[in-house]
Amino acid sequence: MRRDLFRSHLRSALVVLFLGFVRLSGAASADDPATMLHGSIDEILSIAYSGHGTGNLPARVRPALEKCFAFDLVTRQAMGPGWRQFSATDQKRVIDLFSELLIRTYSARVVGTQRPKIVYGTPTDLAPDRREFPTRVIPSSGNEPVAVVYRLIRLPTGWRIYDVLIEGVSFVANYRAQFDEIIQKGGAPAVIRALETKLAASG
Repeated sequence: MRRDLFRSHLRSALVVLFLGFVRLSGAASADDPATMLHGSIDEILSIAYSGHGTGNLPARVRPALEKCFAFDLVTRQAMGPGWRQFSATDQKRVIDLFSELLIRTYSARVVGTQRPKIVYGTPTDLAPDRREFPTRVIPSSGNEPVAVVYRLIRLPTGWRIYDVLIEGVSFVANYRAQFDEIIQKGGAPAVIRALETKLAASG
């Protein structure tokens, strides 16, 4: 029951996680994490609920996501210590596959005709280059709000999202738990096969 509840929260929050990964709008600044996050969420909500459907949403948002989401960092964190065992070629392949899986997964979750309400809490400094932003997602359907916490890091290219906590559970840690066993049993080739299988099933 607890696992089903978590999965329900995860599905709901995937939409919001995806909403935070859109390109900076003209008013947003890469130097200000709050402005970047707010502007990103607002823009992707406008795209998702524009009435144009979600059939080609992954293609429409992919360039934007690559600009404001640290796919390489999230992939490394999701793979855990086993990442260091991968060759440079395997690392690039895993980043490409994992990024595509994330984009497709989030895009598939963006459904509905009414925008949810996003309530922002007070950000917290985790380190000089890291900041945490709590939010609450209030669905228009009247379902229970979902607590989503964004963790951003300052990179040479600006502030980027590197992890999200959904109802207190780390997105990165959740994926790492799935990949740990795969890496232990078959290393990078097994991870690549698993990701290719998932993408084939979703495509």
